[in-house]
Amino acid sequence: MLRAQRAYGQSPVQADERSISIGRALYPVLPEDIFDRAPQRRGPFIFVADARIDNRPELGLRLGLNAAELATRCDSELLFEALLRWGEDAPDKVVGEFAFALWNAEKRALLLGRDILGYRPLYLHRSRDFIAFASMPSGLHALADIPKEVDTDFVAERLALLPQVGPDTYFRHIERVEPAHLLRVQAERSESERYWHPRRPDGASASPAEREEHLRTLFGEAVRSQLRGAGPAVGTHLSGGLDSATVTATAAIEIASGQVVAFTSVPHRAFEGQAPPGMIADERAQAATLARAYPNIEHVIVEGTLASPLDGLDREHFYQQQPIANLCNAIWGRGINRIAHQRRLKVLLIGNSGNMSISYAGLEWLSHLVKRGRLLSALRLAAALARDGMPLHSLGAQLIGPLIPTRAWARILQSTGRSNYLSNYSGLAPEALRSVSEKAAQRAVDLTYRPFSDAFDLRLQVLTHSDGGNYFKGILGEWGLSIRDPTADKRVLEYCLSVPAAEFTRGGTPRSLARRAFADRLPSLIRTSNRRGYQSADWYETIAANLPAVRAEIAAITRNPASGEAIDLSWLGATAESFPTHGSAIPDVTMRYRYGLLRAVSAGHFMRKVAGTN
Repeated sequence: MLRAQRAYGQSPVQADERSISIGRALYPVLPEDIFDRAPQRRGPFIFVADARIDNRPELGLRLGLNAAELATRCDSELLFEALLRWGEDAPDKVVGEFAFALWNAEKRALLLGRDILGYRPLYLHRSRDFIAFASMPSGLHALADIPKEVDTDFVAERLALLPQVGPDTYFRHIERVEPAHLLRVQAERSESERYWHPRRPDGASASPAEREEHLRTLFGEAVRSQLRGAGPAVGTHLSGGLDSATVTATAAIEIASGQVVAFTSVPHRAFEGQAPPGMIADERAQAATLARAYPNIEHVIVEGTLASPLDGLDREHFYQQQPIANLCNAIWGRGINRIAHQRRLKVLLIGNSGNMSISYAGLEWLSHLVKRGRLLSALRLAAALARDGMPLHSLGAQLIGPLIPTRAWARILQSTGRSNYLSNYSGLAPEALRSVSEKAAQRAVDLTYRPFSDAFDLRLQVLTHSDGGNYFKGILGEWGLSIRDPTADKRVLEYCLSVPAAEFTRGGTPRSLARRAFADRLPSLIRTSNRRGYQSADWYETIAANLPAVRAEIAAITRNPASGEAIDLSWLGATAESFPTHGSAIPDVTMRYRYGLLRAVSAGHFMRKVAGTN
């Protein structure tokens, strides 16, 4: 099993007892990894973990370790000590990323757990005769008893973008340990329980200045702790937006004696297309204003190349062991990863969770005010947001969307050119489409994406919508890059979720808290901009230039009998053949060709690779 996962760690070590074999292979990234002697033992316990703990000083203090003792403890050992001290309360005291297995020989009980957003993967197989667990599915498929079969029902759910809940995975016979959950397994029973319960805003009073200072302090701690192991230089994604700019600027402050290599993706050199209204196709100018503000930032522009979005699929299938979610963005992602790898960078900071944490826009406050009968206050706020540049259709949708029936909202979508929404972005086979629609109704999932009125529910659902463990583990294995997101730091998330939504629109400005809190480190062009970057603005030309390769892949997908269980193969072929010559900014065109076509191709490629077809 460890050999089958050798891309993600070397120097395998294992411990064997009468009823369990447990082991790990380490990919050393952190300075303290030199002290990792796992599997670890203490009395009846055997323990292994894949972990990076970001609150080491605080956790060490609570465990009674002095500075010298803490310096010689690896992160997995700290997590083990925490579990021995606090039992199942321990994971909620830990900030960072982890997946662990704890065996209690006396109780013959296995405890498996993952971090709050699931950035470290953990899978298991259960049968009448044995239980096996591993970081990645390949560790389980190394066992002859575990068939390698795609779960086409799950593929269909993910194509429809249903929130990922429960233990199901892309593979039959393999479950996942859910993020923010503990899974207790014994011979007679097993149960999964959520341990992370962030608190809602409680109305506690604090001045705007106090909230700004608190967020600055927490975010500085998050970035500082995630720089551990980076060495003299750290890489960052740098667009023209608030999140990546705040991450990059804070990293430059925290690594003052080192260097930040900031990567900005832009369209290919001959690109003359346009982004949708209110969005920016090429963000290099905005990003450059930040890079110029810090002498230790090196700004690296990564231009598009019109390379095929399918070029890396076979390789990424091997490392990520799941369909690639966004093939257009994968093109520039590969380019950044390749350069970072060539430059021997170890850590790459991103800001993917910022929209739901530090730079949450706060628009749900509008419908909250309307629901509370404060219509005049809602209209005044909407007018102020409009003066700041917020599009009127977005404001109108947020004001009335949560208050009208789902069917009425669907009709409004159709009238704005977003007809047949689910079919266009999923490419699902008719039977799979019916099944997914029924599941969505059973789970109270609104497939029209009507706006929320509850800011807390919205942000928590978006944060937990998907499981990113395979992606982060795959990038580490393929490129040797530890991808880290300070905007997803547990301390930052919990604080931002606890702040009332009104604070994020203070002064009639969306994303107000971030704009105020980080005004000391961001250029005004970025801080005050009301336009957002449009990633892979050249997607249309990229697909058009590679239609023969896309059609060849569709032909290969069609030869796999299982493909048709999830994907409408007729729709897929017709979509590739009908690729239009214009209209890249029309919502239905974007939905069908950028998202529906490429997502279905990615899923079909995954299914045929698992099936072994060629």
